[in-house]
Amino acid sequence: MKNFKLNKLAVAALAAASIASVATTANACSRLIMDGGETHGVTVARSFDWGGSELQSIAKAYPVGAAIKAYDVPEYKNPASWTVKHHTVDYVEVETFHGTSGEAINDKGLAASLLYQAPSVEFVKDAADNGAPAVHMSQIVTFLVTQFATVDEAVKAFEAGEFQTAWKTGIGGHQHGFHFSVQDKSGEIALFQLNEGGKMVVHRGDINSDLRVMANMPLRQDILAHAEKFDLDKAESLPSDISSASRYLRGYHVTTHAKLDPKADWVDTRGKMKGIFDFGNKVPQDLIDPTNDESYATWETFIYNLETGDTTYYNEGNGSQLNISFADTKGFTTTMCADMFQQARAGESITWSQCK
Repeated sequence: MKNFKLNKLAVAALAAASIASVATTANACSRLIMDGGETHGVTVARSFDWGGSELQSIAKAYPVGAAIKAYDVPEYKNPASWTVKHHTVDYVEVETFHGTSGEAINDKGLAASLLYQAPSVEFVKDAADNGAPAVHMSQIVTFLVTQFATVDEAVKAFEAGEFQTAWKTGIGGHQHGFHFSVQDKSGEIALFQLNEGGKMVVHRGDINSDLRVMANMPLRQDILAHAEKFDLDKAESLPSDISSASRYLRGYHVTTHAKLDPKADWVDTRGKMKGIFDFGNKVPQDLIDPTNDESYATWETFIYNLETGDTTYYNEGNGSQLNISFADTKGFTTTMCADMFQQARAGESITWSQCK
């Protein structure tokens, strides 16, 4: 990706959106991907951000063969149903986002990320049912990671009409704009976005491309045009506000100039990745986004690698954390859950039990 140049600062005008009955903005959440070397491979940091109430996530571990109860998509003639093909650990927000999966990882080294993308909401009206099995937006991450082993496999299945996203159903009774990515242990990345006319566009790249950085808005073609106005090599020329566009610029800058040590232990790699993420993408409480005069905060952050699937959950609201060993879940024969929010807050280790 080229370096973008600009002699003065600029901030894009971004829109606001709400989810369910929560009257707040959704220009939050970020996802960064970096190369951790041969030991840890593709390393990911992503946040769950929101205005108002703090977010609370659980973990769900799905063994191969488990049947997943699909959410209803009444606007679609062919609702998807599926069983788990690849052992998966799924991270699901249950307090505000109505049981929506934001991040998931499988044992083949494929992960997926769901982030808000407000500009897409105006295109939902044109996203016609194409007859493919329709997956509820809250479960698109779960579907992708439990079904596919690589980015290429997921993209080919989409292009072959094996699934579609149930845009019209929305989440919590309201239609929203989202976008989602898949990334695998080879470093391949695909970004799925709903564009004008209800057209789904799939952008392909890898860990060395701009797709390693993901924020909320605007759409990829627009954020690249916005970035052309900046010299991303010069931190002193980058905006410091919390808006999505500004977080994208800082995320691109730091992932260009910081490197993970391929010989470091995982705890050190994890710590450095957390610092890289926090530099430009973590949002403190109470700060105001100048593009919409709203406040939103980073409530939860996840750091993981695609070699082992090991994940650290950080609760940014209370400063607690929890380590999730992917290997420890591989012996499960039924779907198991862990209340990460409560267990981290109590200073406990992760404890799994049958899902309620």
